[in-house]
Amino acid sequence: MQTKDLHHIKKAFKETDVICIIDKEGKILYYNNYNDIHNKLGTEDVVGKPLLEVYPWLTEETSTALNVLRTGQAIINQPQVVQLGDGTDVNAINTAFPLKNKEGILGAVSLSYDINSITTPPVPKSLKSRKHNLGARYTFEDIITQNADMIGIINRLKKVSKHNSNIFIYGETGTGKELFVHAIHNASRRSSMPFISQNCAAIPETLMESLIFGTVEGSFTGAVNKKGLFELANGGTIFLDEINSMPLSLQAKLLRVIEDRKVRRIGGNAEFETDVRIIASTNEPPDKLLKNNKFRRDLFYRLSVVNTEIPPLRERKGDIQLLCNHFIHEFNRMFEENVKGLEAQVKKLFMQYHWPGNIREFKNCIEGAFNSVEGNLILLQDIPSYIGKSHRIEMNDDGIDFKIQKELSLRENTEVLEKYLIVEALKKAEKNITRASNLLEIPRQSLYNKLKKYDISQQE
Repeated sequence: MQTKDLHHIKKAFKETDVICIIDKEGKILYYNNYNDIHNKLGTEDVVGKPLLEVYPWLTEETSTALNVLRTGQAIINQPQVVQLGDGTDVNAINTAFPLKNKEGILGAVSLSYDINSITTPPVPKSLKSRKHNLGARYTFEDIITQNADMIGIINRLKKVSKHNSNIFIYGETGTGKELFVHAIHNASRRSSMPFISQNCAAIPETLMESLIFGTVEGSFTGAVNKKGLFELANGGTIFLDEINSMPLSLQAKLLRVIEDRKVRRIGGNAEFETDVRIIASTNEPPDKLLKNNKFRRDLFYRLSVVNTEIPPLRERKGDIQLLCNHFIHEFNRMFEENVKGLEAQVKKLFMQYHWPGNIREFKNCIEGAFNSVEGNLILLQDIPSYIGKSHRIEMNDDGIDFKIQKELSLRENTEVLEKYLIVEALKKAEKNITRASNLLEIPRQSLYNKLKKYDISQQE
């Protein structure tokens, strides 16, 4: 056993609320609940039973213990939603290790603690992991997810972070692209060097060039000697957010800087060597930008040595409860409230809503609810009205009564209606995919793709 593994084991045992050991079939062999927080279960209630029977809200994909059984690799400090006996959801941190002998994996041990039970506010992970970098506040540990695709992206970017290749990230507005960029910088060899972030859509085109490349006094009226972003970020990382807002003429100059690794201030003759890793992002699909000639192909190829897409919240609905608990915990401290969770109707609405603004919209929704909540549960009346309105599709004798929502775009209104029609077809077909696809007059594979897109379960 490696020293670092022993350290994690000791730390996990010291902080743990629950210890659970399972065999290779996933049945519980040992269970000890020190703080009596998880469903108030005793050893006699769970030993000998399958893990997923005791914890029905878990799946083979979201259970850390079952993931360890499958991969044989330890999982350290993985966020996980735990449902208490009264129906309340809390966030837990799980650490799981495989139990092996020469013949293979015998089982797994899982150690869990409820982060809401910690009375002393912990130092944020982002601050503990930060070195001397300028501006990068987050690490990969700050990314809250139990989604398999997201975990895969994190693991890939952790590996990529150690190198110097440029990175191109696509994700809809509010998916957390900047958080990933901060984490990449903090995990890189450049973490002690500057981190410079610039949203290209936030500055006028006329000022963008001077901001990025710098200026020489007298080059134009009011110009002074000033370093540009590349000089300021030298040795570190520069993040160009919404780079699709950059004019094509400026994209050509940026390409030259990347190729020559030199930058010249506006109005100057001297060239400065630059050693900068560039991470660029866009909130529009790259193929669409290239097709519409909004982005230079040669620049895209230079920036997308590593290309990553961050999935929208509607494609990772399993993270909603985890994120909800995190934001409730955050806003309880900010608003000095004691909110425990959501009422059942709100939970259902959150899982049905498409969240076009993604995590940013979701966080703002929770914060908005805290401004009106009166009890210890967030009620439907505390949720912004536009979220409820977006799902007002009802059946009457004449068919579907679908009210167009002014707050939503044509595409978003169409998606709401399409999801409803798919769910209704599945009900009429009694969950039979072939019959449902015939009712909808689309190929079976197209229906499977739409089920995945809208996160519709055939078991609903």
